[in-house]
Order: sequence, then structure tokens, then C-alpha cells
Amino acid sequence: MKKVSINERILDYWLIFVALSMIVSLVLTLKNALLTSGAKAQSAWFLALEIILGLVIVLLPKYIAKKAQVYLPPLLYLFFALFIYGSVYLGTIYHFYNVPYWDKGLHLISGALLGGFAFSAFGALVEKDAIEKISPFFISMYSVAFAVFCGVLWEFYEFTCDSFGMNLQRYMRAGKLLAGRAALMDTMGDLFADFLGAVLFAIFAYVQLKRDHHWIRNFFFSKQN
Repeated sequence: MKKVSINERILDYWLIFVALSMIVSLVLTLKNALLTSGAKAQSAWFLALEIILGLVIVLLPKYIAKKAQVYLPPLLYLFFALFIYGSVYLGTIYHFYNVPYWDKGLHLISGALLGGFAFSAFGALVEKDAIEKISPFFISMYSVAFAVFCGVLWEFYEFTCDSFGMNLQRYMRAGKLLAGRAALMDTMGDLFADFLGAVLFAIFAYVQLKRDHHWIRNFFFSKQN
């Protein structure tokens, strides 16, 4: 019997909490949908659908990994579950985006998540012997660059959506257009948060790589005993 790592235990407890909280919310929302009518009922049914989709998104990677017998790095999955729970469930469904700096916290998590994904992709695409010859500093900087690049692409997406009347980049406040530095604050704040999250994960990875060049494959591709 294989020993379960601390990261895997933390992940399992977190997934249980996420699933239970979303199921409770789903039951209460369905009850509200059945007991009301008109616009309130329609809104409740839509909210229930969002909760179901959020629950599926959170648990789907674990299901796929189990069926495909693929190792899912617990730390990366934890970051992913945190991000989905905070953005889709708390942020969108319960309007936590109105909480100051909630969005920036999510960008911090996504920066670390994307940085971790960059390490995972690097370990999968580069031969084991080649990894040992590459500087840990270079690999860490590559992960930061990858995460920030993805953050820029996300801002491109938000800018495109805003061209169709949305306000994802918060360039409007109370229906009025912001100008100058005020209009840049949301976008630049998001990018800074992406960068900081990626740097923090890169520092962690750099320390691990300096100790052991096999860390990438041990951490991302095989269960630790």
C-alpha cells in the first residue's frame, strides 16, 4: 500500500470541503427555485446550473486522471481547485468579486498555477538527461515568462469582451468611463498579481531544483512515497 503524501491529504480534505459546500448550496438553491416563481425562480435555476458546472469543473480532473491512470500533481490540483472555487463559485455565484482585492488574490493563485504548469510541461517535453544540464535559474525564469504570457493573453480576452459592452477590465465605474491611470489600475494590478504568483512558485521550484535536478520529474510525474 502506497503512502499518501501530506499534499495529497490536504488536497483530499479540500476537495471534500468544496464538494460538500457546493452540494449544500445546490440543495438550497433548488429549494428556492421550486418555492418561487417568475424572475426569482429563473434566476435560481440559472444559479443551480452554475453551481453544478463549477462542481464538475473542480472534480473532473481527478476523475480523468483516475480513469486514464495519470498522476495528478496534488499541489497543482490544489491551486486549480482554489482558483475555480474562488472565481466560479464564490466570485461569480456569490459575488465575492465585490470584496476588495478578491480578483487580485485569484490572479496570484493563477500565476502560481500557470508557473507550475510550465514546470510540468518542461519536464514532459525535455529529456531527463537534458534537464540535468539546464540551469535551475533558467527553468525558473521560463516558468515566470510562461505564466506572465498567459496572463497577458487573458487581458487580451478581457479587452476583446469589453469591446462588446462588457466591463471585465473595470474601465467603467458607476456607468462612467475612467481615464488615465485610473483606467489602467485593474489591468496592471492583474498582471502584477500574475507575476508575483509566478515568481513565488518559481523561487520555491528553484530551491528544490538546486537541491535535486530530478525534482521536476519526482514532483510532477511520480507519486512520492
